Amino acid sequence: MLLGDMTWPDFHHRAQDGYALVPVGAVEPHGPHLPLASDTMISDYFATRLAGTLGSFVTPSIGYGIATEPYRLGGTFPGVISISGTTFINLIQDVLSSLADNGVRKFVIVNSAIDNTGFLCEAVRSFTERAPDARVVIVAWWDVVDEQFRDDLAAETGIARRDDHHAAMVESSLVMHIAPDSTRPDQLTAAPSTSRAPRRMHYHVYPLPSEAATESGIVYTADKASAALGERVADQVTRQLEAAIRLEFNDPPHST
Repeated sequence: MLLGDMTWPDFHHRAQDGYALVPVGAVEPHGPHLPLASDTMISDYFATRLAGTLGSFVTPSIGYGIATEPYRLGGTFPGVISISGTTFINLIQDVLSSLADNGVRKFVIVNSAIDNTGFLCEAVRSFTERAPDARVVIVAWWDVVDEQFRDDLAAETGIARRDDHHAAMVESSLVMHIAPDSTRPDQLTAAPSTSRAPRRMHYHVYPLPSEAATESGIVYTADKASAALGERVADQVTRQLEAAIRLEFNDPPHST
Protein backbone atom coordinates (compact mmCIF):
# COMPACT_ATOMS: atom_id res chain seq x y z
CA MET A 1 0.00 0.00 0.00
CA LEU A 2 2.93 2.37 0.72
CA LEU A 3 5.15 2.75 -2.32
CA GLY A 4 8.23 3.11 -0.15
CA ASP A 5 7.60 -0.30 1.43
CA MET A 6 7.14 -2.12 -1.89
CA THR A 7 9.65 -4.14 -3.82
CA TRP A 8 10.00 -3.25 -7.47
CA PRO A 9 7.92 -6.25 -8.63
CA ASP A 10 5.14 -5.22 -6.23
CA PHE A 11 5.21 -1.69 -7.56
CA HIS A 12 5.36 -2.82 -11.19
CA HIS A 13 2.24 -4.93 -10.66
CA ARG A 14 0.25 -2.14 -8.99
CA ALA A 15 1.41 0.60 -11.34
CA GLN A 16 -0.30 -0.90 -14.35
CA ASP A 17 -3.90 -0.46 -13.19
CA GLY A 18 -3.90 1.02 -9.68
CA TYR A 19 -4.28 4.57 -8.47
CA ALA A 20 -1.27 6.53 -7.28
CA LEU A 21 -2.35 8.52 -4.24
CA VAL A 22 0.01 11.46 -3.74
CA PRO A 23 -0.34 13.23 -0.36
CA VAL A 24 0.64 16.91 -0.45
CA GLY A 25 0.86 19.20 2.57
CA ALA A 26 2.91 22.00 4.10
CA VAL A 27 5.02 22.98 7.08
CA GLU A 28 3.55 26.04 8.76
CA PRO A 29 2.07 27.31 12.05
CA HIS A 30 -1.40 26.17 13.05
CA GLY A 31 -1.74 28.10 16.28
CA PRO A 32 -0.10 26.92 19.52
CA HIS A 33 -2.20 23.75 19.68
CA LEU A 34 -1.45 21.93 16.41
CA PRO A 35 1.82 20.63 14.93
CA LEU A 36 3.56 22.38 12.06
CA ALA A 37 3.00 19.39 9.76
CA SER A 38 -0.76 19.26 10.33
CA ASP A 39 -1.58 19.59 6.64
CA THR A 40 0.75 16.77 5.66
CA MET A 41 -0.59 14.55 8.45
CA ILE A 42 -4.14 15.07 7.20
CA SER A 43 -3.20 14.27 3.59
CA ASP A 44 -1.28 11.15 4.64
CA TYR A 45 -4.23 9.99 6.72
CA PHE A 46 -6.84 10.31 3.98
CA ALA A 47 -4.54 8.86 1.31
CA THR A 48 -3.90 5.81 3.48
CA ARG A 49 -7.60 5.30 4.20
CA LEU A 50 -8.47 5.62 0.52
CA ALA A 51 -5.77 3.15 -0.48
CA GLY A 52 -7.53 0.46 1.50
CA THR A 53 -10.83 0.89 -0.35
CA LEU A 54 -9.59 1.79 -3.83
CA GLY A 55 -6.93 -0.89 -4.17
CA SER A 56 -4.30 1.78 -4.74
CA PHE A 57 -0.92 2.73 -3.35
CA VAL A 58 0.36 5.79 -1.51
CA THR A 59 3.50 7.60 -2.61
CA PRO A 60 5.84 9.28 -0.10
CA SER A 61 4.21 12.55 0.88
CA ILE A 62 5.31 15.91 -0.48
CA GLY A 63 5.56 17.77 2.81
CA TYR A 64 6.86 21.15 1.66
CA GLY A 65 4.35 23.44 0.02
CA ILE A 66 3.59 27.06 -0.84
CA ALA A 67 3.71 29.49 2.08
CA THR A 68 0.26 30.40 3.35
CA GLU A 69 -0.47 34.11 3.43
CA PRO A 70 0.13 35.71 6.86
CA TYR A 71 -3.45 36.93 7.19
CA ARG A 72 -4.61 33.30 7.19
CA LEU A 73 -2.02 32.39 9.84
CA GLY A 74 -2.87 35.33 12.05
CA GLY A 75 0.53 36.93 11.52
CA THR A 76 4.14 35.94 10.95
CA PHE A 77 5.35 33.11 13.19
CA PRO A 78 8.34 30.76 13.23
CA GLY A 79 7.82 27.47 11.44
CA VAL A 80 6.95 28.43 7.87
CA ILE A 81 9.22 26.20 5.79
CA SER A 82 8.13 26.57 2.21
CA ILE A 83 9.42 26.31 -1.34
CA SER A 84 8.97 28.65 -4.27
CA GLY A 85 6.13 28.26 -6.72
CA THR A 86 8.55 27.29 -9.50
CA THR A 87 10.21 24.64 -7.34
CA PHE A 88 6.84 23.29 -6.22
CA ILE A 89 5.47 23.04 -9.76
CA ASN A 90 8.65 21.33 -10.98
CA LEU A 91 8.58 18.91 -8.05
CA ILE A 92 4.97 17.89 -8.72
CA GLN A 93 5.60 17.51 -12.44
CA ASP A 94 8.73 15.43 -11.87
CA VAL A 95 6.99 13.09 -9.43
CA LEU A 96 4.00 12.57 -11.72
CA SER A 97 6.23 12.12 -14.77
CA SER A 98 8.37 9.53 -12.98
CA LEU A 99 5.28 7.60 -11.94
CA ALA A 100 3.94 7.81 -15.50
CA ASP A 101 7.25 6.50 -16.85
CA ASN A 102 6.61 3.45 -14.66
CA GLY A 103 3.18 2.86 -16.15
CA VAL A 104 0.90 4.78 -13.76
CA ARG A 105 -2.04 6.46 -15.49
CA LYS A 106 -4.45 7.18 -12.63
CA PHE A 107 -3.39 9.84 -10.13
CA VAL A 108 -5.10 11.31 -7.09
CA ILE A 109 -3.39 14.26 -5.41
CA VAL A 110 -4.67 14.59 -1.84
CA ASN A 111 -3.94 18.18 -0.82
CA SER A 112 -4.54 19.81 2.57
CA ALA A 113 -2.93 23.25 2.14
CA ILE A 114 -5.09 25.80 0.36
CA ASP A 115 -2.25 27.89 -1.06
CA ASN A 116 -0.91 24.84 -2.92
CA THR A 117 -4.04 24.60 -5.06
CA GLY A 118 -3.29 26.98 -7.92
CA PHE A 119 0.25 25.66 -8.29
CA LEU A 120 -0.98 22.07 -8.29
CA CYS A 121 -3.42 22.92 -11.07
CA GLU A 122 -0.66 24.54 -13.11
CA ALA A 123 1.66 21.55 -12.62
CA VAL A 124 -1.01 19.02 -13.52
CA ARG A 125 -2.21 21.00 -16.53
CA SER A 126 1.30 20.91 -17.97
CA PHE A 127 1.79 17.25 -17.06
CA THR A 128 -1.41 16.08 -18.74
CA GLU A 129 -0.52 17.98 -21.90
CA ARG A 130 2.59 15.79 -22.12
CA ALA A 131 0.80 12.63 -20.94
CA PRO A 132 -2.66 12.87 -22.53
CA ASP A 133 -3.61 9.31 -21.56
CA ALA A 134 -3.15 10.11 -17.84
CA ARG A 135 -5.97 11.33 -15.61
CA VAL A 136 -5.39 13.35 -12.45
CA VAL A 137 -7.79 14.35 -9.69
CA ILE A 138 -6.68 17.07 -7.28
CA VAL A 139 -8.82 17.08 -4.17
CA ALA A 140 -8.70 18.64 -0.72
CA TRP A 141 -10.68 17.30 2.21
CA TRP A 142 -12.73 20.49 2.57
CA ASP A 143 -13.79 20.28 -1.09
CA VAL A 144 -16.00 17.27 -0.49
CA VAL A 145 -17.49 17.86 2.97
CA ASP A 146 -21.25 17.60 2.65
CA GLU A 147 -22.94 20.98 3.01
CA GLN A 148 -25.66 19.63 5.28
CA PHE A 149 -23.03 17.96 7.45
CA ARG A 150 -21.21 21.28 7.93
CA ASP A 151 -24.48 23.09 8.63
CA ASP A 152 -25.39 20.45 11.21
CA LEU A 153 -21.97 20.81 12.90
CA ALA A 154 -22.41 24.56 13.06
CA ALA A 155 -25.85 24.22 14.62
CA GLU A 156 -24.66 21.55 17.06
CA THR A 157 -21.58 23.42 18.28
CA GLY A 158 -22.72 27.01 17.90
CA ILE A 159 -19.63 27.75 15.76
CA ALA A 160 -20.65 29.56 12.58
CA ARG A 161 -19.03 28.30 9.40
CA ARG A 162 -17.47 31.73 8.84
CA ASP A 163 -15.52 31.13 12.06
CA ASP A 164 -14.24 27.70 11.11
CA HIS A 165 -11.20 27.86 8.83
CA HIS A 166 -7.43 27.51 9.33
CA ALA A 167 -6.57 25.78 12.65
CA ALA A 168 -10.13 26.21 13.88
CA MET A 169 -12.69 23.68 15.10
CA VAL A 170 -12.89 21.20 12.22
CA GLU A 171 -9.21 21.14 11.25
CA SER A 172 -8.16 21.01 14.89
CA SER A 173 -10.56 18.13 15.50
CA LEU A 174 -9.18 16.21 12.53
CA VAL A 175 -5.61 16.46 13.80
CA MET A 176 -6.70 15.58 17.35
CA HIS A 177 -8.23 12.39 15.93
CA ILE A 178 -5.39 11.59 13.50
CA ALA A 179 -2.39 12.43 15.69
CA PRO A 180 -3.54 12.97 19.29
CA ASP A 181 -0.03 12.83 20.73
CA SER A 182 1.05 15.74 18.51
CA THR A 183 -1.63 18.17 19.65
CA ARG A 184 -1.89 20.51 22.64
CA PRO A 185 -5.56 20.63 23.67
CA ASP A 186 -4.62 22.75 26.68
CA GLN A 187 -3.78 25.57 24.26
CA LEU A 188 -7.21 25.65 22.62
CA THR A 189 -8.98 28.97 23.04
CA ALA A 190 -12.40 30.33 22.22
CA ALA A 191 -10.93 33.40 20.56
CA PRO A 192 -7.59 34.84 19.43
CA SER A 193 -5.28 35.59 22.36
CA THR A 194 -5.35 39.33 21.88
CA SER A 195 -7.33 42.11 23.48
CA ARG A 196 -9.40 42.39 20.32
CA ALA A 197 -10.45 40.10 17.49
CA PRO A 198 -8.20 40.39 14.42
CA ARG A 199 -9.51 42.04 11.29
CA ARG A 200 -10.30 39.38 8.74
CA MET A 201 -9.57 40.12 5.10
CA HIS A 202 -10.44 38.43 1.84
CA TYR A 203 -7.65 40.12 -0.09
CA HIS A 204 -3.90 40.59 0.36
CA VAL A 205 -2.05 43.53 1.93
CA TYR A 206 1.74 43.72 2.37
CA PRO A 207 3.04 44.14 4.97
CA LEU A 208 0.22 42.65 7.05
CA PRO A 209 -1.72 45.39 8.90
CA SER A 210 -1.18 45.15 12.64
CA GLU A 211 -4.92 44.91 13.29
CA ALA A 212 -5.03 41.69 11.22
CA ALA A 213 -2.37 39.96 13.35
CA THR A 214 -2.75 37.82 16.47
CA GLU A 215 -0.38 36.96 19.30
CA SER A 216 -0.82 33.18 19.03
CA GLY A 217 -1.86 32.43 15.45
CA ILE A 218 -5.43 31.52 16.39
CA VAL A 219 -7.58 33.55 14.03
CA TYR A 220 -10.76 31.53 14.48
CA THR A 221 -12.35 29.85 17.45
CA ALA A 222 -11.00 26.38 18.23
CA ASP A 223 -12.23 25.57 21.74
CA LYS A 224 -15.03 23.26 20.56
CA ALA A 225 -12.56 20.94 18.82
CA SER A 226 -12.38 17.31 19.93
CA ALA A 227 -11.03 13.98 18.74
CA ALA A 228 -14.58 12.60 18.69
CA LEU A 229 -15.72 15.36 16.35
CA GLY A 230 -12.61 14.75 14.25
CA GLU A 231 -13.51 11.08 13.88
CA ARG A 232 -16.95 12.01 12.57
CA VAL A 233 -15.44 14.46 10.08
CA ALA A 234 -12.81 11.93 9.00
CA ASP A 235 -15.39 9.23 8.31
CA GLN A 236 -17.64 11.61 6.38
CA VAL A 237 -14.77 13.03 4.33
CA THR A 238 -13.37 9.58 3.50
CA ARG A 239 -16.71 8.45 2.10
CA GLN A 240 -17.07 11.60 0.03
CA LEU A 241 -13.48 11.45 -1.25
CA GLU A 242 -13.93 7.87 -2.37
CA ALA A 243 -17.20 8.72 -4.10
CA ALA A 244 -15.62 11.68 -5.93
CA ILE A 245 -12.64 9.62 -7.10
CA ARG A 246 -14.80 6.72 -8.29
CA LEU A 247 -17.02 9.18 -10.15
CA GLU A 248 -14.14 10.84 -11.98
CA PHE A 249 -12.52 7.53 -12.92
CA ASN A 250 -15.81 5.76 -13.71
CA ASP A 251 -14.91 3.15 -11.12
CA PRO A 252 -18.04 1.82 -9.37
CA PRO A 253 -17.64 0.22 -5.95
CA HIS A 254 -17.07 -3.52 -6.03
CA SER A 255 -20.00 -5.57 -4.80
CA THR A 256 -19.44 -7.68 -1.70
